[in-house]
Amino acid sequence: MTDAVIIPFPGRSPADAASERLRTALQNLQGALDEQRQAMQNWRFAMAELGIGVAGLGHSLAVYQDALGGVEDRLTGLRGSAAQLEGWADGVIEDASLK
Repeated sequence: MTDAVIIPFPGRSPADAASERLRTALQNLQGALDEQRQAMQNWRFAMAELGIGVAGLGHSLAVYQDALGGVEDRLTGLRGSAAQLEGWADGVIEDASLK
């Protein structure tokens, strides 16, 4: 059996296998970068929408604050009127009790 001839199995060379692994790794990296880029675009869009929402909320709060200022002004006027009415009523009661 020393006369046996070993025939090598045809296959890829080690350099071909390494190139294929590198190509696959680079494709995976490119896919990950594309996903990351899309995620950043989505995040920027969400931040812009949030900014718009916060600005709208700020406007609504300013309108509400203005309305509360108007209510305060009306209540101050009513308090003055109530004090005048109370003074008048106290005067009428006092006059009635003196008679």
